[in-house]
Amino acid sequence: MQIAQKLAGYSLGEADLMRRAMGKKDQKAMAPHEVKFIEGAVGRGIDKKKAKAIFDLMAKFADYGFNRSHSIAYAYVAYQTAYLKAHYPAYFYAAVLSHEADDSAKVYKYSNELRSLGLSLLPPDVNESDEGFTPGDGSVRFGLSAIKGMGAAAAKAIIEAREGGRFNSLYDFVSRVDHTAINRKSVESLAAAGAFDSMKPDDLPANLWRAKIYSAIDDALAFGQNAWNDKLRGQSGLFGGASESAADHSLPNAETWTQAEMSAKEKVSLGFYLSAHPLDDYQEILKGLGIRAIADHDTVINGQQMLVAGVVSGLQVRWSKKGNRFASFQIEDQSTSLKCLMWGDEFGKYADAIENDQLLIVEGKIKSNDGQDMILMSTGVRSLTEAVSKNARAVKITLPEGDYDEAYFQDLCSVLSSSPGRCEVHIRFPIGEVVTELRSGPMRVEGSRRLEKELEQRGCSVNWIL
Repeated sequence: MQIAQKLAGYSLGEADLMRRAMGKKDQKAMAPHEVKFIEGAVGRGIDKKKAKAIFDLMAKFADYGFNRSHSIAYAYVAYQTAYLKAHYPAYFYAAVLSHEADDSAKVYKYSNELRSLGLSLLPPDVNESDEGFTPGDGSVRFGLSAIKGMGAAAAKAIIEAREGGRFNSLYDFVSRVDHTAINRKSVESLAAAGAFDSMKPDDLPANLWRAKIYSAIDDALAFGQNAWNDKLRGQSGLFGGASESAADHSLPNAETWTQAEMSAKEKVSLGFYLSAHPLDDYQEILKGLGIRAIADHDTVINGQQMLVAGVVSGLQVRWSKKGNRFASFQIEDQSTSLKCLMWGDEFGKYADAIENDQLLIVEGKIKSNDGQDMILMSTGVRSLTEAVSKNARAVKITLPEGDYDEAYFQDLCSVLSSSPGRCEVHIRFPIGEVVTELRSGPMRVEGSRRLEKELEQRGCSVNWIL
C-alpha cells in the first residue's frame, strides 16, 4: 500500500481500506478507488495512462495475487522442509515429533516414517532425554514431556536435577528431583516407558527390571519425601547427602512381566508400542498364514480384497442415520495402522470379538478415494490366537515339573478327548534336566483357545505348530 500513499497521496487509513478490498478480492469495493487513485497520481505529476496502468495492476491482484503469494510462500516452506528432511532427517523428525508430542497417533505415524528412512526412535531416558524429542547419530530420542502423565514441569525438574550428574538408581532419582514435580503416576509412566532402563544391569531382562522398578515405587517415593524433608530442615545423612544413602536401597523381588504385560504398559505410557509389539511373537505364524504387514500392501486399489493382522485400538461404536449400529477402529501392526469400518449385520456377528488391545485377523475390501487415506470395509474378523490353534498341524504340551499321579493323567486325557480333531499331540515330561517327549498317535485334537486355556489351568505350557 506504500504505492498508493506515495503515488496518489493516500492517507494510511485510505490505503488500508484498499488493502482490505484487495485481500477480499472484492471488485465492487475496489471500483471507488480507481478515480481517486488516478486523480491523486496525476496531481503528483504522473501520466494519466501510466496511473491507470498501475491501478489496473493492483486491481488484477485482487483476482489472483493473494493466492499466488500464498502458493509461493507454501512452496518456499515446502522446499525448506524437504531439504531438511533429505539432508538432516534426525533434526527434521525431532522437530516434527516435538511439535506433535501431545498427539500419540501422529507420533506413531512419524515414528514409522523415520524408521523407514533408517533412523531409530530411542525410548525415553531420565539420563538422556530432554523435554522434547532430540536428534542423535542416526536416531531420535523420545522426549520426556511426550510421556503420558508427565507434564512440562516434571520434565524440566528432571533435567534440572540431572545437571548434578547422572541418576544411578530409582532412589537416587526420587531424592534429587523436586518432590513437588513428580508423583506416583509420573514415576509409573516413566518406568513403563523404559525411562529407567539405562540403569538396568546387563544380565537382567527388561521385563523383570521394569517389574522390579514398579514394585519399588511406593517405597522409593517415601524415601524421596524423607530426603527432601531433610534438605528443607538443613539435615543430611551420617555420611553425606541423600544420594549416598540412596545407594543402600536395592529393588525388591518381583514377578517378571510377560511380554504382553510390558507391551500393554508401554502403550499406556507412550500411546503406542515402542520397544516390543504384541505381534512380535507371531511373525512365523503370520508368515505361515500368508499375512503380510500392512505397509507392504503398497499397490492397493479401490475394491481390492485384503487380509491383515494387528492390534485393535481406537474402537468406537456408533449409530448410522438409518439407525444401524457400526464400528470404527484401527488395526495396528509393527509397520503402520489401518482404519477399519464394520457395518450392520457383520458387526452384529463379530461385535463380541472386536475389543481394544485384541489381536485380530481382519478381512475386507479397500475403499480408497482420491486424496483420502485407505479404509478397510471389514466383512469378518477372527482372533489371531484362535487362528493359530485352528490351523495348527500339531501341539506340544509341556507338563509342569513335579510328580504326576494317575488322576492327573486321567484328567489330562479327558480334556484332550473332549476336543477330537486332526491336530497331532506331543506331550513333553520334564524330569530334572531331561525332557522326554511322547507322540500320541491315535489321539488327535481340534485346536482352540478354549483347549489351550484348560491345559494352562492344569499347569501345562502349550505350543501350536503350524
